Amino acid sequence: MNNLKKLLSKPLPSTRSGAFYNTFPYPTKISPEAIAVYIACFTNPEDTVLDAFGGSGSTGIAALLCEYPTAKMKELADGLGVTPKWGKRNAVLYEIGTYGSFAAKTLSNRLTANEFRYSVNDFVQRAEMELAWYYRTKDAHGNDGIMRHIIWSEVLICPECGKELSYFENGTSRNPVQFAKTITCPHCGKTHNTEIFKPALENVYDSLLKKNVVRKKREPAWIYGATNGENWDRKANDEDRVFIQTLEEREYEESDMPKEICWGELHRAGYHLGITHLHQFYTKRNYCVMYRLWKLTEQYPDKIRDALQLLLLSYNATHCTMMTRVVAKRNAKDFVLTGAQSGVLYISKLPVEKNILLGLKRKSIPFYEAYGLLEKCTGELKVYNSSSEEMLEKTGSIDFVFTDPPFGDFIPYAEVNQINELWLDQTTDREKEIIISPSQEKSVSDYQCMLTQVFTEIARVLKSDHYAAVVFHAAKAKIWKAFENAIIDSGLAVCMASILDKKQSSFKQVVSAGSVQGDPLVLLKAAEQEKNDVIRDQHILDMLIAEAYNSGIVDERRIYSLYVNECLKRGQVVALDAKDAYAYIERYSDEINE
Repeated sequence: MNNLKKLLSKPLPSTRSGAFYNTFPYPTKISPEAIAVYIACFTNPEDTVLDAFGGSGSTGIAALLCEYPTAKMKELADGLGVTPKWGKRNAVLYEIGTYGSFAAKTLSNRLTANEFRYSVNDFVQRAEMELAWYYRTKDAHGNDGIMRHIIWSEVLICPECGKELSYFENGTSRNPVQFAKTITCPHCGKTHNTEIFKPALENVYDSLLKKNVVRKKREPAWIYGATNGENWDRKANDEDRVFIQTLEEREYEESDMPKEICWGELHRAGYHLGITHLHQFYTKRNYCVMYRLWKLTEQYPDKIRDALQLLLLSYNATHCTMMTRVVAKRNAKDFVLTGAQSGVLYISKLPVEKNILLGLKRKSIPFYEAYGLLEKCTGELKVYNSSSEEMLEKTGSIDFVFTDPPFGDFIPYAEVNQINELWLDQTTDREKEIIISPSQEKSVSDYQCMLTQVFTEIARVLKSDHYAAVVFHAAKAKIWKAFENAIIDSGLAVCMASILDKKQSSFKQVVSAGSVQGDPLVLLKAAEQEKNDVIRDQHILDMLIAEAYNSGIVDERRIYSLYVNECLKRGQVVALDAKDAYAYIERYSDEINE
């Protein structure tokens, strides 16, 4: 127990780095090395760990890693002052999402690092022979080169004269890079706020849908390439536009079939205008390249095919679609290239088209490292692509649970992950997705009911006097109430709490109103008859704010996370939303400063 108190006495750092974290993107992903320290402290060798919300498979990978701990895992344990019992562990994962379960199964399929590296080299070589012509271009002097990436630009309509203009040319600048708040029309000379310029539309024939469609009008703006190993960039020219038009007029593959997007909370009438099917998230070139690469993976044995497909998917939604973007950094001479925003399906006014073949070579490196770290592990990992509301495990068969449930309405995983799942030809069963979602007609009550069923199953399969560690994040009191009721109704109770300290917040955690710093981690056991005394919300906040001022570090998001922890530990309802707590903290601060 002393080991466990040390473990929960301070936030466990969960960095967004390392081979496993960098293999493939997944919303709210936790690094396996951090989870492994928990597993090795809470369990003994040969024990079995359960994750009822498997996500990207981090808990399963963490359990396997306990047999051969990495230097990072040992460093984390030393920093926390704990003594883990390293050794073989087994794991069981339940994940309703098709993409998450496929990723977990594939990364743990016991492919060796050398097998993976040889297969990737062969795959990329064959792909370049077949597809390199798609990315041929010329530098400013007419020398042959390859395209690295292209910045595309929306075409806008002047609200004054109605004529078309390029957003890139009129709404941005380079050296230093800036996005203008106003645009002066080059035709009529009138200046307006950038946001009131509407996008130009075009009517084009979609040969995959076999009908005319309306879409936003975009044009290539700036080309980045390389010639004989030397990088260069230049303005897009007529030759680029002719080549792109030639690609636009090419027919899709005969075997290809359109795949419809199932929209929910993430649909935006503005930047998703005209996007109804998967191929419309891509430029014509990159969709065709992605399709050919996918077909090429099918020529390999099953384990290698899956690994190559996961490699493709790891690059796909973040770097192959029009969700790839550029940003402006202070005093930068040029735009900074970055991937898609996590947890959303946002397309900017300056989408970027990348050379997929170049990206795959770089993306394969962390996969190679991850396969190498797992190839000697002998633990058994079972991954079920199904709901955890009904589990196959026998009563009292699980030694420890580490899980990360969906945070209410925070991220619609099925909607986000369909960009990858449609390539797998099997999307998530949304009827079983545990989420608050108006589009799915799932209320807070529905969410609580489904969550209760999962926690009830956890209580059933967990051995007597053993623990379940649950990471949970919410900024709304009603979601914390649903979470707390689900725990109580399942026969479990909170016995300790800590914070999982993610070193970098996700995009949604940064921009969401009332976001919370740190994900509370609660430790559950079978409920006891007596509860702790209840203390008023303001008294808890007063205590935490005073402690923060005494330490010299006042962070309202962290204070709210600690407030949630205290409520859960005391058996008290989380009655305050994050924004209400922040307002109280601000008033408290004002009184101190007066």
